[in-house]
Amino acid sequence: KAVVSTQSTGHYYITNNLRLVMTSMPNPKSQMAEAYVQKHRIPELFENMTAALIHSQPENAKKFMIKYLETLKEYRDEKGNYPAMFTDANMTAVFGMLDVTNKGYISMEQYRSALKTLGVKKYNARPEGSDKDQISLVTFITEAKQGLELASSNFAK
Repeated sequence: KAVVSTQSTGHYYITNNLRLVMTSMPNPKSQMAEAYVQKHRIPELFENMTAALIHSQPENAKKFMIKYLETLKEYRDEKGNYPAMFTDANMTAVFGMLDVTNKGYISMEQYRSALKTLGVKKYNARPEGSDKDQISLVTFITEAKQGLELASSNFAK
């Protein structure tokens, strides 16, 4: 466990599932610190950066993390490309694994499961094709990109 001390507010530690947890919460300063951490989505930032780090496995992890944070800042400042860990090709491959009979669509259940697997926690619950339980590749990629961008939006202004 990595421990981060905060002056007079207790300690935070990062759990095995990358959650930032405060060990003592009763005093107002601790509550303010917790509110700050949640407001700025610090646990999500570290979770996303760690996932990108593990996915890329660069030779120089510190340099990679610096570049990752710089990319987030550029995105925030100029609305450039968000740091996506998954490309269209990756998402097409995921879709293809689910559409084993090549029907050209997947079910809503498969759609939800695939998005969760990609790390998308908030997504469109009624995407195009949901009324027929047939989500196309185009819809899947569009929704996945939007969900991944939203998941990366913890660095928004």
